[in-house]
Amino acid sequence: MAVLHGDDESLAPRARTLARLAVTLTARPWALTEEAVEDARRQGLGEEQIEAAIGVISLFNYFTRVADATGIEFDYPTALPAFEPDLGQVTAPRPDRPVSFSGLAGGRRRPQLEGLHAAWESWRAYVLESDQPISQRERRLLAAVAAEEAADWEGAEAGFKSGPDGDDQLIEFARKLSRQPWRMEAGDLDRLRSLGYSEEAVLHVISVVAHQNADSRLVLGLRAAAGKSRSLFRTERGSRPRHPLTRIPGKTPRRADRDPVSLPIPVRPGAAVPNRLPTV
Repeated sequence: MAVLHGDDESLAPRARTLARLAVTLTARPWALTEEAVEDARRQGLGEEQIEAAIGVISLFNYFTRVADATGIEFDYPTALPAFEPDLGQVTAPRPDRPVSFSGLAGGRRRPQLEGLHAAWESWRAYVLESDQPISQRERRLLAAVAAEEAADWEGAEAGFKSGPDGDDQLIEFARKLSRQPWRMEAGDLDRLRSLGYSEEAVLHVISVVAHQNADSRLVLGLRAAAGKSRSLFRTERGSRPRHPLTRIPGKTPRRADRDPVSLPIPVRPGAAVPNRLPTV
């Protein structure tokens, strides 16, 4: 965060500008405009500082979802007061999914900062490209639902439609963790376990959803910073429904023969990942 700091008199308005950027990119990433980013430039933030800020904000959308889904309490030092989420808060309504996707020349926007770019791409490959202990199809389905919840239509288009009966539960889990992470509770994980998911598989489900929430915000933030925040879709004929739930009767995914692998879940040294969540 040091790259975002300054010693001059502009620090207070700069901090307010960054706070507004963080709130919008976290709660309503689809609403972040190039004008909001331009305000950060007027406060003296350079392009690298803006990209670093977008990266930090996006990353914490991973951390908070992992913490809320697993019950891990982060204890890193901070001067900020203890945060107590409003469990009754109303989430921002999601925009309708447009009817067509026009594509984007050059693919999804990625960071220009060398270290951030390399770390993010390595992390994304690790989260999405393994086929154990959940399949790549399941990973991409989870990621597509999480992208859709952020109105990252490009990311949502890259996923797979659902198939086996268990996909309904995966989709429901991905939507809740994306939209209302503060309301996650033990029963949400128990429903996945009842489908045959191991503890390692459950952690992978959480990690994929949390990562896509971070990645979608990174992409939308960088797009706004580049002045490309306008919609990439045609909407004049209305919108199509959210991810269709198609089932294949009698087909159940196999999970018993999968080997566990580790996850990039942030845990303080010496702490154990809980097997069950405390009731929220």
